[in-house]
Amino acid sequence: RCTFTCSRIEELDQDSDDTSSIDLVWLQWTLQYLTDADAVETLQNLAARLILRTGILIVKENRPYGAARQDRFQMDTPGVSGRYDITRSDDHHRLLFQRAGLTVNQTEEGVETNSYALSLTV
Repeated sequence: RCTFTCSRIEELDQDSDDTSSIDLVWLQWTLQYLTDADAVETLQNLAARLILRTGILIVKENRPYGAARQDRFQMDTPGVSGRYDITRSDDHHRLLFQRAGLTVNQTEEGVETNSYALSLTV
């Protein structure tokens, strides 16, 4: 049986009887709108719902590219959308994953994005 849920992070029911029963979580272009502390908390909450040893969390985020420095994050100021977003380096993302208790199993580098396959650190 396969069930798909498309949901906003804040709408996921953390108190559900369905905890620790998710095979895959896909998180795309979300962490860039969160502070480091909120990003770690979000990753921990999502990881807590994964099936131990086999559950995977996929994170896809923008990365610095072109002439941008790789050792710093970039912050874009509000444009038409009126929101800020942060572009973190690969090292910065890996630090957040480590703080959230996650292991990077695989990374794919795109032109403007990085994708990470993560699992709970056991």
